[in-house]
Amino acid sequence: MVRSQGSRLFTRALCYGATKTLAVDQGLNRAGGALGGGRHSVSGVTATVFGATGFLGRYVVNELGKIGSQVIIPYRCTEQDTAHLRVMGDLGQIVLDPYDANDPSAVNKYVQDSNVVINLLGRDRETWKHSFEKVNVDMAANIAKAASEAGVERLYHFSCVGASPDAIGKKFRTKHEGEVAVREHFPDATIMRMAPVVGVEDRLLNSIAFMTRRMPYVPLYDGGETKMQPVYVLDVVKAFVETLKHEGTKGQTFEFAGPETYTMKELVTLVEKTIREPSGSLNIPSSLGKLMDSPRAALQASIPFPVPTHTMLTSDYIDELESDLVVDGSSLGFEDLGIEPQRIDQGVPIEHVRFWRSGGYDFGSTFE
Repeated sequence: MVRSQGSRLFTRALCYGATKTLAVDQGLNRAGGALGGGRHSVSGVTATVFGATGFLGRYVVNELGKIGSQVIIPYRCTEQDTAHLRVMGDLGQIVLDPYDANDPSAVNKYVQDSNVVINLLGRDRETWKHSFEKVNVDMAANIAKAASEAGVERLYHFSCVGASPDAIGKKFRTKHEGEVAVREHFPDATIMRMAPVVGVEDRLLNSIAFMTRRMPYVPLYDGGETKMQPVYVLDVVKAFVETLKHEGTKGQTFEFAGPETYTMKELVTLVEKTIREPSGSLNIPSSLGKLMDSPRAALQASIPFPVPTHTMLTSDYIDELESDLVVDGSSLGFEDLGIEPQRIDQGVPIEHVRFWRSGGYDFGSTFE
């Protein structure tokens, strides 16, 4: 529950800059200047960001702060976990407050003074308290309903490539259900589907590097033939800012994917080469992988805390790999926004993986 003292601070922080008017159709701020005048400028955007403490959230908050926006961040973690967000905007422009995600009235409180609401909530695997249905569907619906009732002008719902009612993976099925629920409550919502995102804090390349360095093997389910188009995190955030500038993006669905398609096996090879480690991949039939995870899954369903395991070893993850995570070009994307996405196998997008080298960032092992 929200503390009373925090509520008073939250209310005072919103006294400045709260507005329902958002003039960004031509990339203009409230004063008529170009949107993106810097952290000391006033963009006229008051944005509530749910899920701001996650991987993508920190980049979204930083971009909003860079264009002079006030950002309201409800959080469920410890205060220390939000410290990096406090410095991303001008003094008083980043407003953080603890909240109960299961309380619809708490959601209403955080959107009533905003003209932009962004939902970044999501999970890689289920826990006893937070199932995929609860996070991807129920919470998404609560946010969309609250935004609609508050008269919010823009709602952004972040989903993922692969979301489908026919998907084998439960995560992807509930992501689709969440999109439907959002559209029901807020028809003009902008839905942004992302391919697997890479960056310093990602859970794709870092997970492969972790398994390569710390585990006996890297599992390649059914030969690692699943195809995907990993996308660089800064390209996704750049696209988000572009959609914010134009009214025509309301009610649209975007799909953002990288320019290159890789199989899971090729991604593992890329990481092994980058961190200079010998191949440690092991081909495992998906049926065997699910069988190996079944004791953990059964235990997880009966206890209120996460059972320690790596996401790449769970049945949900194996189910996700049953379908290729590539875009078919039927939705809007980077090209429609004038953005050329970066390759993830060279330059800055892959740079963070080098820190996994056993001899350090500059040296690494002697393996070639």
